[in-house]
Amino acid sequence: MTRVDIVPHTHWDREWYSPYPTFRLRLVDLIDELLPRLEADPDFGHFQLDGQMAVVDDYLGLRPDAAERIRALAADGRLSMGPWYVLPDEFLVSGETHVRNLQLGMRRAADFGGAMAVGYLPDMFGHIAQMPQILTQFGFDDAVVWRGVPSSVTGPAFWWIAPDGSRVRATYLPAGYGNGSGLPADPDGVRDQIELFRTLQGDLVGDPVLVMAGMDHEVPPAHLSAVVAELNAAEADRADGETYHLRIRSLADHLADTARDHLGEIGGEMRSGYRANVLMGVASNRVDVKQSAARAERLLERVAEPLAALWMGDEHARWQPVLDLAWLDVIRNAAHDSICACSHDEVVDAVRHRYAESIRLARGVADRAVAAGALGPSTPGPVVLNATARTRTGMVEIDVAGVEQTGDGTSTVQVLIDRPEVEEIEGAVGADAPMRLAMASMAEHPDTRKVRLDRSVPGVLTAHLLARRSRAERDRDPDPEPAGTAEELLSPADALATVGTLVAEQPDLELRLVVHRSTPSRRVLTLAGDVPGFGWALWSPVVARHPVRPHGEFGLTNGLVDVEADPATGTFALDGLAGFGRLVDDGDAGDTYNWCPPEHDVVIDRPQSVVVTVAEAGPIRGRLVIRSTYVLPERCAIDGRDDMVTGWSGGESYRRVGEVTQVITTTVEVRADDPAVRVTTAWDQRARDHRLRVHLPLPTPATHSEAEDAYAVVRRPLWAEGGPNEWGVPTFPSRRFVRAGGLTVTHEGLCEYELVDLLTPDGRTLPDTTGLTAADAVSLGTAPPEGTTASAVALTLVRSTGWLSRGPMPSRPQPAGPFDRLEGSQTLRPLELRYAIQLDTTAGALEPYALADHVWNPLLSAVAVGGGDLGDRGTHLEVQAVPAGAVEIDAVLRDHHGRLLVRAHAVGDDACTLTLPGRSGAVIDLLGREVDTFAGSIEVDPHRIVTLRLER
Repeated sequence: MTRVDIVPHTHWDREWYSPYPTFRLRLVDLIDELLPRLEADPDFGHFQLDGQMAVVDDYLGLRPDAAERIRALAADGRLSMGPWYVLPDEFLVSGETHVRNLQLGMRRAADFGGAMAVGYLPDMFGHIAQMPQILTQFGFDDAVVWRGVPSSVTGPAFWWIAPDGSRVRATYLPAGYGNGSGLPADPDGVRDQIELFRTLQGDLVGDPVLVMAGMDHEVPPAHLSAVVAELNAAEADRADGETYHLRIRSLADHLADTARDHLGEIGGEMRSGYRANVLMGVASNRVDVKQSAARAERLLERVAEPLAALWMGDEHARWQPVLDLAWLDVIRNAAHDSICACSHDEVVDAVRHRYAESIRLARGVADRAVAAGALGPSTPGPVVLNATARTRTGMVEIDVAGVEQTGDGTSTVQVLIDRPEVEEIEGAVGADAPMRLAMASMAEHPDTRKVRLDRSVPGVLTAHLLARRSRAERDRDPDPEPAGTAEELLSPADALATVGTLVAEQPDLELRLVVHRSTPSRRVLTLAGDVPGFGWALWSPVVARHPVRPHGEFGLTNGLVDVEADPATGTFALDGLAGFGRLVDDGDAGDTYNWCPPEHDVVIDRPQSVVVTVAEAGPIRGRLVIRSTYVLPERCAIDGRDDMVTGWSGGESYRRVGEVTQVITTTVEVRADDPAVRVTTAWDQRARDHRLRVHLPLPTPATHSEAEDAYAVVRRPLWAEGGPNEWGVPTFPSRRFVRAGGLTVTHEGLCEYELVDLLTPDGRTLPDTTGLTAADAVSLGTAPPEGTTASAVALTLVRSTGWLSRGPMPSRPQPAGPFDRLEGSQTLRPLELRYAIQLDTTAGALEPYALADHVWNPLLSAVAVGGGDLGDRGTHLEVQAVPAGAVEIDAVLRDHHGRLLVRAHAVGDDACTLTLPGRSGAVIDLLGREVDTFAGSIEVDPHRIVTLRLER
């Protein structure tokens, strides 16, 4: 007898081809139908609510009275939910987002009796290397997976092993999460469907046979329990041949009955397209979404949370709800159809709005924490805060009283804005005068204390804006009277009313504005030296050891790295290595899920004209501006038609047509004492159906790349495994950085890269995806000859497409979603994209994690008012690692009891030591359960994630 376990479920995308409110109402319909069915039919033994608690919250938000019914069914084992809050994409969000997602899901599930005891990963577009460790630290022994499983898996389950050695048993869904969708009402039909599944999948089918009875936004049919009973009765009477026994069960109960012995092993990430589509093109569509995600996660994880936890003291509890709200937006956006932006334009607009809200909230908390930090030092003056773990030197922008000079006359600052003690600014005439005064006194110069009005010149009213004095000035002279009589000195509001009256009397009255500052100052760029990790330092002038200066006609140098622009090509050279910043544009006839080249592509890799200017020449910051004019094809079309068909199989006259002129500005920035070269690429994006990448040459040929993933750096070859339903396109995702051939690239949301310009050991060139045709694509998905190297990395800047999903196309013969036309995914808008590069041979070169923090998490400045109880320099949390740099601090926050939490992971293949001097507490897992004591120092195994809960 063959056992068959049927797991009724639904797969619920909260937003996708319809916006969230539409799907939410459909969810209400589904659960309204489901609950009475479960309550009335005990033979309908179980239902699984897709493994995500957001489904429950979304329903109860509109049906709050149903909470007790859901709780009762869960307690009776009839309903399972969680463990996730939303089912995420694994590669496009941070490790911390995964942890907060699971923590929230587990907390919400606990309110209903607990989460499903399965690491449920049914529709993620591939799987990250550290997911087994994340799951085990939440207490899971099992995972269920579909996409990404490689061809080497030949059975129904395997041990999936994280880089630290943690492992879960992974059960593979060989036909996806819907192999039992639409089971018919007749027993013979059900039997036939089971037998067909077993025949097609062979050794991949387990014992018991797992039938996932559900699909997207679907509730299993009402006849399910009856047809199961009928088939079981018929099977009991079957006299010959194989028989079946069907049970409606939970996924956890099914897994408890399956074998754990003699399983194969798979280590690390799974991104194969051999068995199911990984849909790797989602890493590069809608770059605006990926940029927003990078900013929101960075501000929360590496700025707002550590600042609030360490600088706010008892005030932190007041602002924790704000951080929770910001995290909720980020978690909701982690849903795979949301962060992957393979959704309708209205959905993507909502995703971007949620990220924008999260960014505003995180920035607001961070600003308040910085203001709190400015109250600490006993000495007044500019103070610099460091929200990261490493002691750092870097550029800051501050206000100083004049230009400080060193003894030899070398400037320590670069002036941005000169603010003299008295300055005439733009005024207005007639009806515009009141609004101009309001803007000047309340917005442009909000420190205006009083306004003195002068009418000595006929037809002219001069308003003198008198600034508030600093605390130090008030201490020296507590209550001076500003020049002028009491009648002349008005508050800004009274002055505004007076000006309004005067203009009404004299419509052509000219208003002149004069600003009087209490102290002349300048807004300057300068260096802050050796600011302690998670600490502060009063600013004092620092002489740059490597100031920026001109280098030839079109170059800059800081003595660490030389940069020189090429006005012929629009590229630039680093230390004599030419070709950085080469823009390469090719066609894309694919959709939001997959890139696909047109049959007749046109590759544009040289500009029509170039203008290079030196915008800043140091000494603290230098900038080269390269304005390159390109003429790009305007769109893709078949046989010259303006419309595009749903799908195409290759061979048609699919080509790029039309022309659009694009002026693309590349700004290359060099800073004093800094090994990194920062690059901003900006243009008003008007071309459709294309992919624009920047090619960056490698100092040495590379056989592999190393890219940041969640709590890991993943080593990848030059190829990716594909299958009959998806090309093995060797474009890969990275979180914040990728490293290859002596070059490190760190970026803000430019998640997709490819190693290109391939050369075999015998001198043959191999195609990469640049300008690839379907005929050339036969080599994709096959390992190149051993010793093949790449000489450049291509970083995708934008990938524009007009389809949510398309029908048959060469790179993916089957559709991935509805055949819907989109406009937003063409990304027709002004774009400003940022990345930075470092030659690893540069003196003072930083390791990748340190480089990412250095570039994207700048030192923060404020003005200390003085009188606090802290010294001029110090730290709130000292972090030591042996060897240095062997531990990356991923999060510093407070739990809801106010206790300080520190999460970190070991970045290398060797064990290391993490020490927090003067601190003690407990080692906890990701669910918050204590696993050991912490007495100030801990040995961390290679690639291990550790969380410390500190009592002091």
